[in-house]
Formats: sequence, C-alpha cells, structure tokens
Amino acid sequence: MGDLTLDQQPEGWTCAAEAYDAIAAPFTTLFAEDALRLTNVQPGQRVLDVAAGTGALSFAAVERGAEVLATDFSPGMVEHLRDKASAQGVQGMQVAMMNGQALEVDDNSFDAAFSILGLMVFPDRAAGFRELYRAIRRGGYAAVVAWSTIERLRFIQAISGALKEAVPNFPAPLKLPPWLSLADRSVFKLEMQAGGFSRVNLFTVAHIWIFPSPEEFFDALSNVAPGFSTTLGALQPHQRTASRTAFVRRIREEQGDGPFGLEGEAHIAVGVK
Repeated sequence: MGDLTLDQQPEGWTCAAEAYDAIAAPFTTLFAEDALRLTNVQPGQRVLDVAAGTGALSFAAVERGAEVLATDFSPGMVEHLRDKASAQGVQGMQVAMMNGQALEVDDNSFDAAFSILGLMVFPDRAAGFRELYRAIRRGGYAAVVAWSTIERLRFIQAISGALKEAVPNFPAPLKLPPWLSLADRSVFKLEMQAGGFSRVNLFTVAHIWIFPSPEEFFDALSNVAPGFSTTLGALQPHQRTASRTAFVRRIREEQGDGPFGLEGEAHIAVGVK
C-alpha cells in the first residue's frame, strides 16, 4: 500500500466525495454522456459502472432507461452515491462497494460496462480491463475514459503555472500520475486489446470545466481529488495564499468577470466483446 498514490487508495476518495460531486461531477458528466452516446445504451439494458465515484455515468445511464450497477472501492463515494440516489428517488440503480480489479459480478451479465476517469488510476490496469471484458456479454460494449496529455488539461496548466510563479522552488512530484501513459492513444488501445476487446476505437474529446469564480475554484480544489489535495496540501500557508493570488490574477486577466472555465481533453476507448 505504501507504493500506491493517494488516488489509488479508498481513503483518498472517501475524503473527496462531497466536494467532488459538487465541483467536478458536472464536468466529468460531459465525458460520461459522450461514452453513452458512443455505445448507444438503450432502455432496459444492464449497465456496469466501475469506479463510479459520485455517479456521473450511472445517473446519465438511468436517464436513458438502463438498469445500472454502480461500483466503487471507496466507502465514502459509495455512501454518497447511495444517499444521492435515494434523495432523488432514482429507480433502476444499485450501488455496491467493489474493487474494479476483482469485480463480484457474474460473467457475461451486462450489456455494457464503463469506467469514467477511474480505471486509468488502477494499480493493475490490466486486471481492470479484463474485468470489464469478463462482465459484459458477447457483442457488448465497454468504454473507458482517461485524461489526455497534461498539456491538453488547461485546469492543470493553470494551477501548475500559478504554483511555479508563486513558489518557484516548489519540488516537482516524485511520481508521475499513474494515468499519464494512457495519454498515448496507441498505449491506451493496446491495453484495452490486451484485456480481450476487439474493434477498439479511440475518440478524443474536450469539454469546459465551468466554475463560478476563480477564487471559489481554487479554494475547492484541495478537496476535489487526491492529486490536488496532495499538491496543495504540501504548501505552507503563505505559499498557498501566493498561489491562490497568482491563479486568480491569471484567470481574471484572461477571462475578466466571466463566464469562467478551463478546458480539459480526454480519450474515450470503446471496445467490443
């Protein structure tokens, strides 16, 4: 466990569940909807959502009339998703705590399976792809979403640029993000094919992460995801203040009084069993 990054550990996401749902989920839902359109999910189909988080894909699939099993390895994410589904009176969704590298589901039991920005951080991605393949029926689809290159993620560029300006000697991370290798489209395709999938196609899409103000966005980031909390949590109070000031100034110089948003690009790999 000591070799794992915080985003590969359940507790990292348990602490982020509420903030992630409020700040990040409206953005990640856009990629989930792309994946559903690409796989043409239909009413009555059985859908598996792996590393479901707060349910971006799951809720969108239920709206299409699908029967959904949403799984996540984080107790906090599972609890939040259950509470959210119950509060909204959602029908057709089950929520279960499972590790996506060893799913507790029957073989060939789903029409489609998805992982939106989740499988990409698995310690054993190969197992994650194999489990998606095992879970779907012959002729079924799976879609996996992973970030593109860091250069294509303007929200990361904006944060890192502010950090470099405010704290020039801030140390670079010791480990690269585990998902970064999937930014290479050929690597992504080969990994999904190695999981058993045929007719693997990749699609690259970009969306805008919209936020009410740069001040609110920066303040929320440390609670949104483990990667941000690790980086921003390492700052001293004066460094954090200086970084916030630099970030806000940069965004307002570019975007004035709004609307505010930063683009992010992701790859969607779709394969068939």
